[in-house]
Amino acid sequence: MANVLEMVQELLTPALTKQYAEMIGGNETKVTEGMTLAAPLTLAAMAKYASHADNAQGLAQTLEKDLGSPLDAVTNGLSDVWLNQWFGAGIPNVSRWIENTTNIAVAPVLALAAPLVLHALRDAAHAQSLDAAGLNTLLQNEMDAYALAQPPFASEIAAALDAGENVNERAARIRAQFTAEEWDTLSKTPVLAGYAVMMSSLSGPVGINKEIRALLEAMDEFGHQAEPDSLVGLVSHEYNSPAHITSLGANRENAATLMRDACLETLRILNEKETYDEKVAYKEFVVNVATRVASAAIDGGIMSIGGTAISPEEQQTLDLIAAALAYP
Repeated sequence: MANVLEMVQELLTPALTKQYAEMIGGNETKVTEGMTLAAPLTLAAMAKYASHADNAQGLAQTLEKDLGSPLDAVTNGLSDVWLNQWFGAGIPNVSRWIENTTNIAVAPVLALAAPLVLHALRDAAHAQSLDAAGLNTLLQNEMDAYALAQPPFASEIAAALDAGENVNERAARIRAQFTAEEWDTLSKTPVLAGYAVMMSSLSGPVGINKEIRALLEAMDEFGHQAEPDSLVGLVSHEYNSPAHITSLGANRENAATLMRDACLETLRILNEKETYDEKVAYKEFVVNVATRVASAAIDGGIMSIGGTAISPEEQQTLDLIAAALAYP
């Protein structure tokens, strides 16, 4: 039976490679080259994650769920959820290490690799009727075999994961400052702020879709601009899919109220537990995300001609967000 990485290569058909290339705005060579390290790097992160019994059990349960197609997993944000689970907050440092030492750009390809590796692992685990302990053993054996076949790359992957682990440890210390309820408030406030802007001046189906996409892209972009073990870097990954937005239960009637309450509670939490710099950075993050959403769809005019990038209603909501956060 082929090993997991060989199965990944079988799943990466020419047609899928072309679709992946279109998704990342690159060519097929970029996908193929990136996958040579993105796949084993992802598998190594999974192996490290599953070395803890509880995590192995959780991974085994994931393999029993409907994983959907690899393309769907990328477009609906599920792939990013998996990566954050396996790599933790250190994923930017891991990607940077690999790119600096091998000159292979893995960051754009990791989200593409994750569902392929998971599908291949599921097929291998099912073929051998593995439980959680067996799954952990399979992953360790896979990485041992890779280390024998590709020692230079295996060494860099191990070093990259160690660099990521240092970030994860610092991130864990930040996370430990807050209760579960406080962390959830800090995580959902940027999304609620963006959603309140959307609901304040409905732009029609096309405009709403653009604004939802802008919300998710802004969370990702501004989150990546921050240090991965900063408060902004950490919360930016929590609510990062359309399903997460839906789970908040916000609508046109209650969005402004939910946003205001979340911002006021966030302000209390920040004032009690964060440094001045972290407070300023977080508030700026929320306001930037909301502003990006407001600018996403042009309101007014005819067929988007003659309209304004930010409507008066949206500006009013932005002002309320800034006021509730005490952001100048």
